[in-house]
Amino acid sequence: MGKYKDLISGVCGMILSAVFFMLSVQIGLKEKDAIGASFLPKIVTVMMFSMFAIVTYRGMKDVKAGKEEKKLDYAPNFKGVALMFIAMLVYAYLLKPVGFIITSILFLMAAICLMTKKEELKPVKYTVIAVIVVIFIYFIFMEVFGIRIPKGIL
Repeated sequence: MGKYKDLISGVCGMILSAVFFMLSVQIGLKEKDAIGASFLPKIVTVMMFSMFAIVTYRGMKDVKAGKEEKKLDYAPNFKGVALMFIAMLVYAYLLKPVGFIITSILFLMAAICLMTKKEELKPVKYTVIAVIVVIFIYFIFMEVFGIRIPKGIL
């Protein structure tokens, strides 16, 4: 089973990406808008599908070559994955009432901190990065794409 992990996860990811793409097509498009709310989900799902196709291809190559599962040089971080999933749920719950800017800055800071080794944490640097990235994304969606983003308490 171990040598089939990449193949199975790649195929499952491609199927999930295709389902998400079909769902994103159903997002309404206003008559006057060239780029609507479905634009970004479509782009993301095409990128996801492409990445999973690469994983599937590599998995097929490994199976054909008879490669066994590689030993990891690190311990899996299940706690970090669980905390990241919880952070995503909290983000989704707070997005509308609190607003995109505040919620996204907090989420991005949490995500960066969760993925960084404790001895390498630099909270001021991560805060600056999060603020710049979120303001940039906000500007792109509001001004370039004309897509409204939840303002929340701001």
